[in-house]
Amino acid sequence: MKILLGTAQFDKNYGISRSNKEFNFNQKKLLIKFARQNQIEGLDTAAVYKNAETELGKIGVNDFKIISKLPKLKKNAKVRTQILSALKLSLNKLKLKRIYGILIHDLKDLNGSNKDEYLDELKNLKRLNLVKKIGISLYDVNDIKKIIKYWKPDIIQIPFNIFDRRLNNKIICKIIKKNKIEVHARSIFLQGILTKRNKKKRFNKWKKLFDAWFNWCNKNNMQPYEVAYLYAKNNNIINKIVIGFENFDQLKKIIKIKKKIRKFPDLECKDEMLINPFNWNK
Repeated sequence: MKILLGTAQFDKNYGISRSNKEFNFNQKKLLIKFARQNQIEGLDTAAVYKNAETELGKIGVNDFKIISKLPKLKKNAKVRTQILSALKLSLNKLKLKRIYGILIHDLKDLNGSNKDEYLDELKNLKRLNLVKKIGISLYDVNDIKKIIKYWKPDIIQIPFNIFDRRLNNKIICKIIKKNKIEVHARSIFLQGILTKRNKKKRFNKWKKLFDAWFNWCNKNNMQPYEVAYLYAKNNNIINKIVIGFENFDQLKKIIKIKKKIRKFPDLECKDEMLINPFNWNK
């Protein structure tokens, strides 16, 4: 199964298209149980997802491959101590001795004078057998061209969807294949705005693009979430797709998708004011 179950939605304030603000603990337990029953092997989480790690620990996830992300470094503290302490805190919350992967959550942590020390400590986590793989979560996949000059991450997590196709760059694909980097795609629904028509004024600038998208789905008798998922699934360079769900009914719909698409709509957008949700409130 190519799906990695995302847990960012464990924070009720996450995302722009939330329909269920009361995603309670029992619903989360059902979600994890259903994922387990349907051969979803991995969970994606992070220290900053409020109580996500704690709740996963209470539910019990020792049979999953867990990928977590480190919190942003504090300026007035030792880098090595911060990284090791942060991982051990996550392990304690998750009630695990080790996890599959740990990612740098903020590229800015590698842009300072502590870069070498940071990377050395990440590698040390592997030597200590606390993690199997180390990597980084990126907003722009083009950053891998800079990173690869001084570090070969085991995993990169990047946005990818029907509008955001930066991953399809030939140079980037060559780097990924040559260095055998594991690729985790996120934001395949662009925080939900690809799954249903959004009436927020901030997106009026791209009305023609959204109309073309929803009209194509309607013309081809497919739900937008089906096309968005299949677009990511059909990309062979992507190893895992991080998808967040508010309830297991949504997960059921994804797992039941059996349709195939030969040709997807050509709707690439290079405007980072749209494809990068970080910019939506600017």
